[in-house]
Parts: sequence; C-alpha cells; structure tokens
Amino acid sequence: MANIFDSAKENSLLKDERFLYQDFVPEELPFRDTEIGEMVFCLKPASEGKKPTNLFLHGVPGTGKTVSSKYVLNELAEYSDRAKALYINCFEINSKHSILTKITNFVGYPIPERGLSSEEIFDRFVSTIKNKKLMPVFVFDEAEQLLKNEDAKSLLYDLSRLSERHQIFAGLIFISNENTFLASLDDRVRSSLQASTLEFAKYSSLQLKDILKERAKFSFFPNVLDDEVIPLCAAHASKKGDARIAIDVLLKAARLAEKENAKKVAVKHVRSAFMQEKPIKVEITSNLSEPEQVVLDFIKEGEFSVGDIYVGLKDKYAERTLRKAFASLEEKKMIQTITTQSGKGSARTIKRA
Repeated sequence: MANIFDSAKENSLLKDERFLYQDFVPEELPFRDTEIGEMVFCLKPASEGKKPTNLFLHGVPGTGKTVSSKYVLNELAEYSDRAKALYINCFEINSKHSILTKITNFVGYPIPERGLSSEEIFDRFVSTIKNKKLMPVFVFDEAEQLLKNEDAKSLLYDLSRLSERHQIFAGLIFISNENTFLASLDDRVRSSLQASTLEFAKYSSLQLKDILKERAKFSFFPNVLDDEVIPLCAAHASKKGDARIAIDVLLKAARLAEKENAKKVAVKHVRSAFMQEKPIKVEITSNLSEPEQVVLDFIKEGEFSVGDIYVGLKDKYAERTLRKAFASLEEKKMIQTITTQSGKGSARTIKRA
C-alpha cells in the first residue's frame, strides 16, 4: 500500500523553492545600495579592531531591513576574522537574562541553564571578549519588544557603555517597524548609543516586480510562469510595499499549481493564493479576548491617544486590563502604537495596523 505522502506529480514547476523562503539571503540586494553602503561605512571599523557606529534601521514590514543587515554581516564575516555577528529576534528573546545567556554563549563561554545571575553572566561576557579579542556585532530585530521589559532596558545601557566602562567594543544594530524606538529610550542610553538612523522606504510595484523576477530565475524551471503572474503578485504587495508578501504569494501560487499538476503557474493560482491569506486574519480575530475586541472596535476609524481610550473604556475595564490588551494586540500586529516626544515627556497614540 502506497504511503499517503507518495502522491503523483507530473509537472514540477519549482526548481528550488528555497529562494522564495523568508529567511533566504540573496547574493545581491537590489534597490538597497544606499542603505547597504551606509551600513558598511558604520561597521567597517569593527574589522579593524576599532569602535563601530551603532545603527537603527526602521521602516514598514517587508522593506528589506532584516535581509539587508544579514547580507552585510555575512560579508563582514568573510572580510574579517575578528568581527562576529549574532542575530536576535526580540519577540523570542527579550529578557536581560536570556539575552545575556545567548550573547555570552555566542562569544564562547558556555552558560549553564541555571545557577548564574545576570550580573555574573555579564562579567563572563566581558572577560571572554577581552581574552579572545573579539569584536561582536549584535542585531536586535523587533527591537521595540525590549522596551516592554525594564531589565532589558538596563541591559541596553550596559551594552552602550562597554567601551567606556570596560574598554571593549561591540556593534549594536536595532531593527524596528516603528521609527520611535530611539526616542523611547532613556536619555542616557540614547546618548551613549549615538546610533546612525537608516529609514527603509516602501518598495514600489516596479521594484517588487524586479525582485520577484530575480528570485524566479533560481526558483522555477524555465517558462513555467504566465506573463501576468509576477506583475499581479507585485501589484498585490505594492499596497504595503512589502516584498515578503509578494514572495510568499508567488510561492503559494506555485504550490497550488503543482498540486493540480498544472503545466504553468497561472493568474488563477495567484488569486487562489490571495484567498489563503484571508482565513488567517479571521482566525486571529476570532481568538481575541473580550478587552482586545473592545479596544479594536473603539479605534475602528482614526487614531486615538492612550488617555482617550482609558477614558472611553473606564466603565468597562481597569487601566491594567487595557494595557495588557494593547500589548497583546501589538504583538499580533493588529494595532500600531506611535510615540511622539513633547517637551520633556512623550505622548502615545494607537491606531489599527
């Protein structure tokens, strides 16, 4: 009896679908020459044992922030034996202890799972860098998650003062969809970081087409894409300027075409791939808590200050409950929090993402 996974497939369209994966780092990154050049300028001192310039990369999702940083750091690793880069996703790792454990393991000092305080781990981290004469570069992606944890904020202060207090250097790269990350830091941390800011603009529909064409060269066998497939994927994603959406839709369309043993990926497969995106959002929405749904309904149209939401919903929920709802909705990418500086303080507004 045949295995249920051993299904017949007459027409293989994908030659190597790995070129369409989210974590794939291409050999060339079109339309990001300026940003890559600035990153190289800031990080090149690390290859010479000198202090690099810290970086803050921001822009809406899918504009090449993460892939550009990985591309540059791969090149830096090839160029220099001294510079070593570590990528950290702050959605997964965002406490002081967990970050310190990861970066200390990375520089070559194995940390046991239990038994050492954050202060002890930091001491080992510092001594290991000094002994091995390393130049670590740490990338904190989704960096805004660090602002939710007071311990993580204190770690940023410690890392920003490494050269001043311990006479060692480390490069720090922060990536966020929000342009307010630096403004939200403590004045002392922001002053110590002295980070260079790079904004990644949205891709245009024409740029997305070129990106997809380049990926398709390596992903597909020749002549298996209808002429309108790539323009349609690009047009769909151009509303947000998000290359990840364009690439993901192309991969889904290809798999749908192979599922029905089609000879080509056609427009109908792309449109079917669009439809697959909708149930995901419905499922997320159906799993919201009552306070989360009430907050979404309250900000249905427009942008509201956090204070206005507290006042408007004070008869229903305590501020603590609403704060939890804000954090959960932001993590689910369903709302966007905007922080603006006003004199010595700051103001926060919230709108639907």
